[in-house]
Amino acid sequence: MSCLGERLTALVDDELGHEERDRVLAHLAGCALCRAEVAGLRRLKGRLRGLSELPAADGTDDLPTPDFLTRLRALPAAEPSAPADVPPGPSEPP
Repeated sequence: MSCLGERLTALVDDELGHEERDRVLAHLAGCALCRAEVAGLRRLKGRLRGLSELPAADGTDDLPTPDFLTRLRALPAAEPSAPADVPPGPSEPP
């Protein structure tokens, strides 16, 4: 987790205005954690960009087989489970 949260993603995606970008860059100059997060986001974005170079699928392999659908329909319906008796967390009302 970084100090600036979603603003780091916005920086990498070039979605910040000039002033906000300057503030984020000033923060990065002194925060190794956020610099590492930005570096990771940039690597991820580069990898995702490379996926667009893969050939598009024709879609026929994405459909379940008739045998799979038959077996799926034969499964018994799941019983709804009772909620666990867990005390509310800090962001949940009591």
